[in-house]
Amino acid sequence: MQEWPLIVFTLLIQLSVGSTVFTTFTLVYAADRLHVQEKWRVAAPAMLLAFIAGALGLVASTAHLGYPLNAFHALSHIGSSWLSREIVFASLYLGVLGLTTLIALVSKRVVISFLLLASLLGLIDLFCMSAIYVHASVATWMHINTYVMFYGSALSLGAITALWRISRCPWLPWQRARRIAVFCGGILIAVTLARLLEQPVYLAYLNGVSRDAVTFPHQPLVAFAQSGTLRLVAWVILTAGTVITARSLQTHRIGRLQLLTGGAAVLLAEIMLRFNFFSIH
Repeated sequence: MQEWPLIVFTLLIQLSVGSTVFTTFTLVYAADRLHVQEKWRVAAPAMLLAFIAGALGLVASTAHLGYPLNAFHALSHIGSSWLSREIVFASLYLGVLGLTTLIALVSKRVVISFLLLASLLGLIDLFCMSAIYVHASVATWMHINTYVMFYGSALSLGAITALWRISRCPWLPWQRARRIAVFCGGILIAVTLARLLEQPVYLAYLNGVSRDAVTFPHQPLVAFAQSGTLRLVAWVILTAGTVITARSLQTHRIGRLQLLTGGAAVLLAEIMLRFNFFSIH
């Protein structure tokens, strides 16, 4: 398997964007209920995690290019290449997020407008990232399923990260924290259901593709058929992880052990599904 850099890159960037989006939501939702110091205590660790994950993701992407300086050559076709657009928006996202994180660490305050901009750039970056594969000549990628998978992973991992951050803030008033936690858990459940419900549509599309479809030297349909067991196990683990995570919210405070178990299961499932996505030969 030679695509591990892509698996690491896509998942780390999506985790980063998801974490930034949920951190932004938390601050906006509680803007009139938290003072400056409380906002900083909630957001700073999550922002730092998101920045580190995004930076490591970009490093992994250069490994896939084979020669890091090739990243600069990829920028020469921004008008026609989704790869060039993805590099630009990933760099802009990480730059704004890094600046916002640096300001937070130095001044002990969070500039929410910058965080909103970083979230928007991150979501655009995910669209460009998805479009790279949708516009590739690989039958298993050329479907809306790619968008659903990439955005779904970002929201799922972001929700898990947000829940863990809330669980580490016992000083937050529980009624306020619980509303945010329930929202995050609801998003995780909704995204998992949406992804499961979209699978029959995706499978129907693949059934309509010629079995002789080959993208030299790859045979994506053959590889997809051969990985059916792995895919099924991954969906079971993802569903179980979502259920366990939801159950962690049923106690007076977030059940950290259940959240850790559920979050680990969701992450494992995402890795397995991404492995399956990039297995095309």
